[in-house]
Amino acid sequence: MNRKFALLMIAAVTVILPAVAVADVMVMGQVSLESMHQHTAFKILQGPNYAAANSTNSIGWIPASNDLMGTIDLEGSYYVQTEMINVLELNIAQSNPSAPASFMGIYLNVSSSTLPAGTIMAISTSQISFNTLETTPVTSYSTGDPAIAVNAASTSTVVAVDLSQNPHLLITGFSATQNLYISFLLPPGMYADQGALLTGQFVAFA
Repeated sequence: MNRKFALLMIAAVTVILPAVAVADVMVMGQVSLESMHQHTAFKILQGPNYAAANSTNSIGWIPASNDLMGTIDLEGSYYVQTEMINVLELNIAQSNPSAPASFMGIYLNVSSSTLPAGTIMAISTSQISFNTLETTPVTSYSTGDPAIAVNAASTSTVVAVDLSQNPHLLITGFSATQNLYISFLLPPGMYADQGALLTGQFVAFA
């Protein structure tokens, strides 16, 4: 296996607040910190078709115990396009179910890609077919573009991106516990030592 990208989960929680005017006012008082996490946790798991794809040496998921969540190892073929559907799951588990998911999002950002053009990753809210993977339009991304929206509230959402473009995605509308499915379409070829970094970060909109 020779095409890799690592998933790095950033533990920090980013809160996006409206801009406020600054005045010469000092506020004194006490601040208490809760020991319970109020944010959403997410992790990558083997999907329903992982075992079949792994048995053909098309994909490997190697969990890690450090800051990296793990490494996804992809294997293409010289002569044919490689397609893998529902091979990984993005598992969302909200640690505080009473917190409103409508005000939360997960950024998935691809960077440092040396993968060839046409290396497609699709994220879907339900399991997809090979036909859906092949016919879903790829959302193009250029540096500086807004993050590509992934609406997890709809059961028919499928978003495909080209990993060679270093796309940024923002998943919103998810429920307290939900699985999203990840599929891949790889162009013909063997690309030794090429890869990309996929970082995930939870954000809260206030």
